[in-house]
Amino acid sequence: MLEQGRLGVRQLSILTILIIAGDMMMIYPSVISTYSGQNAWLYAFIGVPLGMGLMYLFVKLADTYPDENLIGVFRKILGFWPGTVLSLFYLMYFIFSSAAQSRVVGDFMTSQIFLYTPIRVVLLIFVIPLGWALYNGLETIGRSSEILVPIITAFMFILVVFLLPQADLNQLVPFTDTTINQLTHGIVIGFIYPVGESLPILMILPYVSQQTHRTRDILISAGFANLLMAILVTISMLVMGLFLTQHTIFGSFVLSQKINIANFFQRIEVLMASSWLISTYFKATVYLYAFILGIAELFRLKSYPFLILPSVLIVYALSNLISPNMPFFNTTVIPYWLEWDFTVSLVLPVLLLIIHLIKSRFSFKKKAKLND
Repeated sequence: MLEQGRLGVRQLSILTILIIAGDMMMIYPSVISTYSGQNAWLYAFIGVPLGMGLMYLFVKLADTYPDENLIGVFRKILGFWPGTVLSLFYLMYFIFSSAAQSRVVGDFMTSQIFLYTPIRVVLLIFVIPLGWALYNGLETIGRSSEILVPIITAFMFILVVFLLPQADLNQLVPFTDTTINQLTHGIVIGFIYPVGESLPILMILPYVSQQTHRTRDILISAGFANLLMAILVTISMLVMGLFLTQHTIFGSFVLSQKINIANFFQRIEVLMASSWLISTYFKATVYLYAFILGIAELFRLKSYPFLILPSVLIVYALSNLISPNMPFFNTTVIPYWLEWDFTVSLVLPVLLLIIHLIKSRFSFKKKAKLND
């Protein structure tokens, strides 16, 4: 195998949580409320069981050939050349996603904290640790995630609990103020956008050392992370209302600015931002790892460390080129990205499973005829 490192099921589950949370901790409330309107919080909760179902779809796809990563699964199901073409499409998705995560970090830091710092400097500071993590290997990434995930959980708890006194239930009504278009978009975004972007987990599954309860733990992790996002959407609607939730792209950062307990516990938005940066960092790292490992698998290379530096440089370049500014990213990139997520995380996996099922039945009938 290309990857000699191994992950435990717990580390895999934590990485799943971090990938789903990722940049969603900042932009998810704005995106889902923009598309689904007043009932965004409700569709976010509906997306929790649907997201667990989508994760189960991913696991079933991986279980078709348990010893293969995503690239190997494509070639086994479709054949060498069609599987190679589809692999290239997914590898492009992985590298662009890693660049998009980096760009969101750059836009956030230069618009909210380091106002006079050039975005290229921020992006460079962000992508260097990406390369360092990949250089140290999969096990190091998994163990680091175990150390840092409590920070994210703690700050999410603080954000929700300390904002409850400012919550106004009237912000959630009316419940029936929605259209069919908003209903469809809301439910789809509720599970495709957070959980669909956990697809690179399939590149890691063959390197999990403990297979016991793997499926159960991954499904629970996906449900837990998506539930956190639904709670974040709800608290954003309760505190800021629909209009501000829609038009505040970095919603959780603004929410953390509103925390004020007895004029003493306040101004924790930078701490909240640090938890978001941690989750986005791991998401970008896993995406870049999936790209590098996929390239090595595609071209049957014996090792992949020499691919790390050029891949990091590509991410740095793409993160600068993917969008000229933050308004363009929000209004143009994100809408098309949703369609890309829908295609790679739902449409194509379903088609692959159908093809595998048809091939398996034909193979079974052929063996039965030969035995007769």
